[in-house]
Amino acid sequence: MPPQNRKFLAQKEKENLQKRIIIITTIAVLAIVFGLVVYGVLDRYVFTPKQTLISLEGETIKADEFEQQVRWQRRSQIIEIDQILVYIQQLGGTAEVVSYFEQQLNYSLTQLQQPLLIGEEVLQMLSQDIIMRVEAQKLGIEIDDAQMDRELQEAFGFFIDGTPTPVATLDLSDTTEEDQEEAETGDDQSSPDLTATPLLIPTEYTEELFNSNYEGFVDSLKSDGIKENTIHDIIMMSLIRQAVWDAVTADVDQNQEQVWIQHILLEDEETALEVLEKLADGEEFEDLATEYSLDMSNADIGGDLGWFAHGQMVEPFDEAAFALEKGEISDPVQTDFGWHILKSNGKEDLPLDADAYEQLRNQVFSDWMVEKEAQYQLEINEKWTKFVPSEPSVPANVLAFIQSLGQVQSELPPVLPQE
Repeated sequence: MPPQNRKFLAQKEKENLQKRIIIITTIAVLAIVFGLVVYGVLDRYVFTPKQTLISLEGETIKADEFEQQVRWQRRSQIIEIDQILVYIQQLGGTAEVVSYFEQQLNYSLTQLQQPLLIGEEVLQMLSQDIIMRVEAQKLGIEIDDAQMDRELQEAFGFFIDGTPTPVATLDLSDTTEEDQEEAETGDDQSSPDLTATPLLIPTEYTEELFNSNYEGFVDSLKSDGIKENTIHDIIMMSLIRQAVWDAVTADVDQNQEQVWIQHILLEDEETALEVLEKLADGEEFEDLATEYSLDMSNADIGGDLGWFAHGQMVEPFDEAAFALEKGEISDPVQTDFGWHILKSNGKEDLPLDADAYEQLRNQVFSDWMVEKEAQYQLEINEKWTKFVPSEPSVPANVLAFIQSLGQVQSELPPVLPQE
């Protein structure tokens, strides 16, 4: 082979080698870039959402669950703001009305504009939830699919077994035989009863209608980034919470020690001592209550507070009330409201009314939860703040409307601006 041919072939082989190197390098770079993109996608949508945020005895709360709950809470705050604005307009939109709702409105806005505030609240809520899940297992509490379905349906006002609805009927008690015959033959020539109102037949709330409403609700959540399984998580936790509450408070006795107290509320200790001296001189407690007491809700009935159980009054008052025997009068007792003189009319074990009993059971459950929070050592991911979303947010038109409230002098616009 001539030398020039060998040189040409060598050059050609060198160029081919360089091309292969470039192609391999390019492929390698593209593979790395693709790998990074895939890893980024997996990290965002697979690995990161599945990071454990809270754990306790095998129960876990994942990052995506936390993120969904924060979104739900943010949505609830926005709905609350909408309701406040509706109330403002319904009540006339005056400066006084705006002032009344201002604190509540500012609170909701602050929560939404500082995402970590809602994030911290949700973290605390989920921490309690995971404790209740652990306790539910120990109590043998199980929630089945039928309970879930029923709770979901009833949340939308659909009762699978139906609800008894009274139906208006005509009163035939004063109808004579002659009237009935005329009605049957069509010969009734009397004037029509202009007060009669035709019955309105309500649309039956069928399972099909419930399903339609539910699907519409699920669709409405998508714009806020809330998934359907989040609704089920909320329903499930609601059932677990109620079941644990029932179990923890089942043994709370409705009969509780109660006292019957009258009191006189005074501005300062000097006045209290003056009243106490008059009582010692034989003046009637009822008369002094009417004359001196600052508690206008009961001053004219002798300061009578009726019967109450432990925990229903502020601590110093509660302690003094239960220390008295029937007929005794206390020394002056100071609370945040002022100075009190108490008189006991009795101390007995009595059944609590429904509201007081519910309040007592709630207090027992709250105390139980405090004990469990102290007992358990939850593992919380220190990087939880990076999973806090800032969406959904207050719509710009609603923000602009709220800002206009600060400038209102008399009347607000009659209609809330629409997007």
